[in-house]
Amino acid sequence: MSAQSDYPIVTSAFGIALLINVTITDGPLSAYKIISRLVHRIIDWLYVIALLVGSITLDIDQSTRTTLFGVAIALVVIALSTNYTKKVFRRS
Repeated sequence: MSAQSDYPIVTSAFGIALLINVTITDGPLSAYKIISRLVHRIIDWLYVIALLVGSITLDIDQSTRTTLFGVAIALVVIALSTNYTKKVFRRS
């Protein structure tokens, strides 16, 4: 989406921030287990707030504004349906 935007740095910056958050979380598919899932949950909600504030306050074109708002809504759905607790495997 950033390639088609008048302001590609905005969507690229939000995308890179999201990738970093996913990459450093203590999850089964993460590359680096640096932050806990609780911190990840907090960062998810801060990211949603940043996307909503950015879509409202930044001086950007309408398609970029809609993209930021759409990603915020998608992340809200994902955050509400995610179980952030760590699974404990027991040997029997």
